Amino acid sequence: MVFEKLKEMFSGVDEKYEVLYYKYSKLKLENDKLKENYEMKLKDLKYNQDLKFVKYLIETYENIESAKEMSFKVDATNPEIQKLLMEINKVEKELKKVLKEFFVEEVVPEERMFDPDLHEIATYSEAKGMKKGIILKTTRKGFKFKSKLIKKPKVVVTR
Repeated sequence: MVFEKLKEMFSGVDEKYEVLYYKYSKLKLENDKLKENYEMKLKDLKYNQDLKFVKYLIETYENIESAKEMSFKVDATNPEIQKLLMEINKVEKELKKVLKEFFVEEVVPEERMFDPDLHEIATYSEAKGMKKGIILKTTRKGFKFKSKLIKKPKVVVTR
């Protein structure tokens, strides 16, 4: 539409139309590049904000799991402690839902070969009859955010 108006205005003066058309095309291309660059930066900014929030959620989730592990050492016959443990379970369940909504997946690599790009060694263990480098146990879960590994699982590996 813009080109048609320009062509109308400069009908009979092809040289001016060509110059304007060239300048307009150049500006439009620059504008498209700026727009694309802006959208990429905005997307990166959103990803980084989400990632920061997800890391806080993961830290909270790990603290809840730690609290649950410690609760096994507590005498849970007290009704107040039982109520507290039930509330911790509810919070954990809700937190798992939120993590799922943010595209966070747990990584638990049992019975696989150790890969330094995917795992972190917590310790080694002797295992007769097994190949070297097999993961025996996970001591801390890993996490993926939008299919990208953001926290490696800690594992026990055969020697």
